[in-house]
Amino acid sequence: MAADCCYHLAHAALWLAFHGIWRLRVEGREHVPRQGGAILAPNHISNVDPPAVGAAAPRPVYFMAKEELYQMPLLGRILPRLHAFPVRRGTVDRAALRRAEELLRAGELVVIFPEGRESETGQLQAFQPGTALLALRAGVPVVPVWIEGTDGVMPYGTMLPRWSRRPVRVRFGPPLRLDDLAAAADRRQALADGTARIRAAVAALAEGE
Repeated sequence: MAADCCYHLAHAALWLAFHGIWRLRVEGREHVPRQGGAILAPNHISNVDPPAVGAAAPRPVYFMAKEELYQMPLLGRILPRLHAFPVRRGTVDRAALRRAEELLRAGELVVIFPEGRESETGQLQAFQPGTALLALRAGVPVVPVWIEGTDGVMPYGTMLPRWSRRPVRVRFGPPLRLDDLAAAADRRQALADGTARIRAAVAALAEGE
């Protein structure tokens, strides 16, 4: 109960900040399922991308947060109350995957950044296969998400937010299902195909499609 209260208070504060200061614009909110598990898969250009997606989503979300953040004394204690759980980047973190799958099977929204890390240039990077793997294992859709403007609020390599002339935009695309790949004999190829589909759906949103 205390964790939920903390999350909702933080969500309200972020909603006010993103709408009042950074002029958040949200498109395609109707594409996010109103119930049941689903993965939100955004591009990643800034450290404020997770709260931007959280402020834009129509229902509570859970996040994978890089393990390094939990080493910060205050932030490390707050993150679990904000629906975040740790993930070790650059490796197959089975504990993080299990936690994400549990949440998805319980009907929650989980935000996963398929690139695995911020893009220094803002260009879409290669996607890791973990998002497709979780979608197949949990049997849930993937909602592609495109984020713009957060790199003005907190540019790559900086730690403090700032005012920006550009508004922040979060665009949700139609849910993508990978069910046809679940029974594929070649699991590796199925993950590669699913990952390619997710990346193509995210890239299409950059053009407003």
